[in-house]
Amino acid sequence: MLFKSSLLAATAFAAVSASASDISEVLHERFPILSCALATTQESCHSLYPIAANSSASCCYNSAIVPGGKESGLVLSTQFYDTAKTSINPGPANSTTVHGIWPDYCDGTYPQYCTADSGIPQFNGTQIRAIIAKYDMDLLAFMEKTWTDNVSPDPSSFWEHEYNKHGTCFSTLRLPCQNIRQPGMTREESTVLGYFREAVRRFKQLPTLKWLSEANIVQSDVVQYNLSDVLSALKERSGAVPYVGCARGTSRISEFWYYSYVNGPLVGAVYHPTDTTFNSTCPPLVSLPVKYNATAPVSA
Repeated sequence: MLFKSSLLAATAFAAVSASASDISEVLHERFPILSCALATTQESCHSLYPIAANSSASCCYNSAIVPGGKESGLVLSTQFYDTAKTSINPGPANSTTVHGIWPDYCDGTYPQYCTADSGIPQFNGTQIRAIIAKYDMDLLAFMEKTWTDNVSPDPSSFWEHEYNKHGTCFSTLRLPCQNIRQPGMTREESTVLGYFREAVRRFKQLPTLKWLSEANIVQSDVVQYNLSDVLSALKERSGAVPYVGCARGTSRISEFWYYSYVNGPLVGAVYHPTDTTFNSTCPPLVSLPVKYNATAPVSA
């Protein structure tokens, strides 16, 4: 109750006593825990007061990673649906696969490979696999089945690409923010685990093929569907219109991107779906072919 009262008091004080910028600075300097807690009440890209990239609050809000930089508050959970006959490992027959989780700028553009600015170190695939195996074998087992690489039987190089390109760009994954960790875990390991755990957690919240099946849009090598029906079905169930992509020059659906603003840090974020910033690359009639070389179906 006291903590809740403190939050309310701080909010009221900000509203009537000084500018929001001044209050944010005072909280950061004198009350870093309160500053962080208050930041979790703000939706990314829509904060009611400035949250500085070098403040304690930026550990609890997906902000810019450098002072004066653009805020990376538009979070994408992306999925592949690989039906190419040449694919080495398209994943389970009845599921999409994880592509990644990305921090876009609020205007829909995006940063990449941010180590120089964020201080989040890069890791190779072997190191990433070892960290996950050390702390979370269940996560590793899921990723082996569902975060696959269509050009290699070993997906760890793909995990490396996604982490180094996108994971290093989340302000809330920076090393100084990794204060709550498993026993013996380093800040660097915490950042790696946090990225992959959250990517998988969000993926599980977005069962694309299940949702399409509920709308009678099922895998078929002969039936085509209206793209508008696909988008409507996913909007109804996810809360917003995702991006749906097709393999180049074809009507075969190959990927899905779900956009959200979030409350809180990336790990454990509360997602608020928002419509895609890109138009679909698919024609008006699309197909959802059966996967070739697919692995065993996964349970719902």
